[in-house]
Amino acid sequence: MFLSSSPSTVLAYDTVSETAHACSLTSKSNSISLKELIDSLPPILCRLKMQERKSFQDRVQVESKRGTREDPVTHLFSRLDLNEPELREYALSDPTKKYTRNLVATDHQTFTLLLICWNPNKESPIHDHPCDGCWVRVCQGKIEETRYKINEDMDSLDVTSVETYEVDSREVSYINDYIGYHKVGNPSTNSSAVTLHLYCPPFQKCKIWPDPHRASRSSKVCMCNYSEYGDSQACDKFAVNMI
Repeated sequence: MFLSSSPSTVLAYDTVSETAHACSLTSKSNSISLKELIDSLPPILCRLKMQERKSFQDRVQVESKRGTREDPVTHLFSRLDLNEPELREYALSDPTKKYTRNLVATDHQTFTLLLICWNPNKESPIHDHPCDGCWVRVCQGKIEETRYKINEDMDSLDVTSVETYEVDSREVSYINDYIGYHKVGNPSTNSSAVTLHLYCPPFQKCKIWPDPHRASRSSKVCMCNYSEYGDSQACDKFAVNMI
């Protein structure tokens, strides 16, 4: 059951459908629904895990394809129709927070799908991903991603790239800990942003780095969701809601 939409709790999602439709890179017939994505992910992810266990070469092959056009997860995620009205039901936002994590779906074993709403000019801490990786699509507005690598000699996190991602109905960003760590934020000073995040498999804790000049001073935090399955479950236990 979803909460009813109200201006104080639900992020405006009016521009998402128009922009997603206008920016479609492939025909509508190639799109899939949210239900199709959720139903398709577990068997694909289980098959990839089985392939990884066959041999070292198979594991390297699977890992090398993650986030690329040859990755079945990336391909499937890119086909999700962001114009689907059901997604808007999860776009709950709290103006007092930097950003809000809204759980869309999970099987508690192979994946977690989150819709994250970003208030203007707010960002996450630098953090890792203790899983096979994180796939991201922009649903509304734009986000800026800064990636880092640890410099052990200087005990610092050095910037390796800064990228801006705008609404694009098929573009998928991917990162894992082999690639590096990152922080994500909304660079706009007056507009909100919405991103859809896929984590495989789910995880409950991760590392954050409050100061990039002290790489050895990381902290471990637990994640909490502002809403789950469309119902508001505001969590004030932790000061930081992690991506």
